[in-house]
Amino acid sequence: MIPEWRLPVRPHGLPGTLIAFDGVDGSGKTTTTRTTRAFLRARGHTVRGFKLPSRELKASRWFKEYSADPFGAVRTGEVDPLAMCCAVLGDRLMTVRARILPALRAGRVVVVDRYLFTPLGELLMHGVPAGTRAVVEPLIGCFPAPDLSVFTTVPAGVASARVRSRAAERDDPLALDVYEHRVAAFRRLALSNNGLLLDTALGQRRTFEELVPHLPKS
Repeated sequence: MIPEWRLPVRPHGLPGTLIAFDGVDGSGKTTTTRTTRAFLRARGHTVRGFKLPSRELKASRWFKEYSADPFGAVRTGEVDPLAMCCAVLGDRLMTVRARILPALRAGRVVVVDRYLFTPLGELLMHGVPAGTRAVVEPLIGCFPAPDLSVFTTVPAGVASARVRSRAAERDDPLALDVYEHRVAAFRRLALSNNGLLLDTALGQRRTFEELVPHLPKS
């Protein structure tokens, strides 16, 4: 059973609006993020979009090894879950402080694809104890709380099938249990932190209809 984890984040108190999207690959997260940006711009908002983590981090050897086989990389000791979490949180915090906070100060709507919850979901997925989670909480506290946290979700089998339907990822090596653990971790984070769970298996139009009432008005 994946534990609850209420995150120690506080409202940013700035004129802008921060909307965070998280979810497993194949959950419709990126599609929903793009649709949201376009919708808000059509409503007259000035929108800044960010996709995390940075390209530099994703190019690192350990990140690639973990992405190919999360449980295997941890089991062999190639990747330590706590060290990985700290690294990817630090990478995100650089973008938050250098680019996201200035946009919020300027009154922009900031839409982030893979915000704070993604690396924390990975930590939960590996079943790390509460003491280990507590180590990263001071770093978590440096992040502004989203005004809206959206978690896209689908059954693990649907997510896996969607990923494999992409031409570049037909040979996706991830086992189904990785998707299952990630889906469970994101659901727990959403329920623990007042997140909005969107079941994209309902279809793109129906999903977005459920999201629209939560978005900033004109």
